[in-house]
Amino acid sequence: MEQAGIVMRWGAIVIAMMMGTEARAAPGEVELEPPVIGPVEGELVRPAEPELPAEPEPPVEPEPPKTVAPPETIEPPEATEPPAAVSEAAETPAAAAPRPVEITGKPGDGLTVRVSDVFSLNLRSRIQLRYQFDAPAPDDAGVRSTRQLITIGTARVWLSGHVLRPQLTYMLQLALAGRDYRDGAVSPIYDAFLDWKAHRDISVKAGQFFVPFDRLRTVREFALQMGDRPRPVAELTLDRDIGVTLYSDKFLHDRSPVAWRLGAFGGGGTNLSLGKDPGALLVGRVELRPLGPIDDDSEGDLERRKKPALALGGAFAANFNTNRLRSTTGTTFTGGTTHYYHVAADLVFKARGFALQGEYLRKQASVTEIRSTDDDGMPLVEYTRSGQGWIAQASYLFDPPLEIVGRMSRMYALGSTDPAFVSELDARGQEVGAGLNYYFNGHKMKLQADWIALMPGNFAFDRAAHVAHLQLDITF
Repeated sequence: MEQAGIVMRWGAIVIAMMMGTEARAAPGEVELEPPVIGPVEGELVRPAEPELPAEPEPPVEPEPPKTVAPPETIEPPEATEPPAAVSEAAETPAAAAPRPVEITGKPGDGLTVRVSDVFSLNLRSRIQLRYQFDAPAPDDAGVRSTRQLITIGTARVWLSGHVLRPQLTYMLQLALAGRDYRDGAVSPIYDAFLDWKAHRDISVKAGQFFVPFDRLRTVREFALQMGDRPRPVAELTLDRDIGVTLYSDKFLHDRSPVAWRLGAFGGGGTNLSLGKDPGALLVGRVELRPLGPIDDDSEGDLERRKKPALALGGAFAANFNTNRLRSTTGTTFTGGTTHYYHVAADLVFKARGFALQGEYLRKQASVTEIRSTDDDGMPLVEYTRSGQGWIAQASYLFDPPLEIVGRMSRMYALGSTDPAFVSELDARGQEVGAGLNYYFNGHKMKLQADWIALMPGNFAFDRAAHVAHLQLDITF
């Protein structure tokens, strides 16, 4: 029986091996080793009986493979700095990123470099190629002499833009042609200012620029319709000076028709290198645009606007202790100073290609004579110049942009002013002129031809001094 049991177990083992499984003892039973074939062929040797434990232990299930946990991350101690500091450090690379640079260019508008809202620079230039023919008034024998001048009428360079914020702008204008150096000027600086548009109702402009007095003097120089400004403008108005202006172009409302300017200036004009007695130029101006916005700082109606536009203006100025013959321009008095009082009223109208400009000007000196002695102790008398005048200039722009222009002006001496000034106006106090313009790119590229006659009153053309211009004016 014992051998039969052994045979049965062997059979079970063989079957299990054939099925690919390992025979195991049932729970609670002792697993028996397979019989060993002894040295005698065919003899079965029973293996030794294993010792039975006192209590059979349950079979031990194989342990699943252990997953090795990553090493425990040791948290650093809490930062002593506030979280905001950590956030700022994290954002440092983004804050240090370079600002985008934009470069644009356009004929007439120059080259502009813009760095976000913190800075911009615009570079422009302008040249005027000018031919001038002069035929002065005839002499006592009725003979006229003629002469011509071919020159660079003007050469300008502008540097402008904004700094820190778009509301803070700057401008530097250099005038480089020989004709731009007037009244013994030694510097090419025409404009040099900062302009802070602080609020709709008040802005601040400081530096050297046009005194905001009358309209026909403050029209931008490249936007003129004729080769020279009207004669009364050169004599009776105010030029550039160094000072501060408070202003608003739309007072109290975004669509307000009211604009105002208040300014305080040195009173001596541009690029001064010598001192004078203390004084000041004070100016106030009010403007009204009842029909809406208008480009009244540019002559003509190049837009051929369908809606009419009108600008009305009035100003008063007082230049205390000036030593310049024409208030802010002209030769310098050597023996003293005077006060000049100025009044201006002007209008600009534009509609469908038609443009009209009109202006009244008055300048009155506080004294007629300035008396002193020269270096040799001899008496020296210098005269001031007081006068008034008016200007009317009209134009019409056809399509294509061919424009005709006409001008008249008249100037009168006031009181017992400078005798030389009185004689000058008696001979050339009336101005008549006409012009023809062709615009390739508006005022930024144009071909101009004009004729101007200066004569005594009553249109005495036979005693007039004539001047003609042909010029090409280009802004790059």
